[in-house]
Amino acid sequence: MRQVAITLITVLLLAAGPAFAQETKAVEAAESSETTAQNKKIFPTFSYGASTSWVTRIIKQTGRSSFVFREFLPGLYFTTELQNIPVVTPEARLSVFYPLISKFNDVRQALAPLNIGIDLFLGARFELKWNIVKFNAGLGLHTFFMTSSRWNYVNMGIGGVIGVELALSPGWSLLVNGLASFDNGNLGTNRNMEPFDIAYQYQSSIGVRYSKKKLNDVAAFMPKDNSRVIFDR
Repeated sequence: MRQVAITLITVLLLAAGPAFAQETKAVEAAESSETTAQNKKIFPTFSYGASTSWVTRIIKQTGRSSFVFREFLPGLYFTTELQNIPVVTPEARLSVFYPLISKFNDVRQALAPLNIGIDLFLGARFELKWNIVKFNAGLGLHTFFMTSSRWNYVNMGIGGVIGVELALSPGWSLLVNGLASFDNGNLGTNRNMEPFDIAYQYQSSIGVRYSKKKLNDVAAFMPKDNSRVIFDR
């Protein structure tokens, strides 16, 4: 009787083995497919930091020196990017500035204390990675608005960005960026008051990005369980 029971159990195990193995493979395939889908899912990342801006507006004159207006504005910026989009990384960047220095033909001008500058850049970047460093550059639309004691300024045009990203840890990155724009400086009421022939702007910024989804596979400071030689490739 015992031998019959052992034989019956053996037969059942042999019969159930392939089905169990097939079910296990199906579960593993489903989990792999879900992981792949998660890796391809589009998601936002966010970065922020300090920024500075130099704004130049020029009114051309005939027979004498042109009128040149310059402002220096320190401030803060916030950027959101969309990750996992092929080829490019779209981004939207909002900066808020305080007009600290204003000059007319290199002569410093008095400023009202409650003015503000708001800058918006909408564009996309191409990225090139080398070890823990990532280089990027791109183009987009640029808009700048600034209040003043005389009237408000509105600039709109095209901007180009270039930047370097340094992977500090799996979740943290250090960002250094530059922006240059060529704008139409005659939007709003300014076109009737003091039209400009040339308007352009330079910006520089330094900031950080932290993300739990966009992790750096190689970084300057890796955890001990993920330690690697950072210049191994």
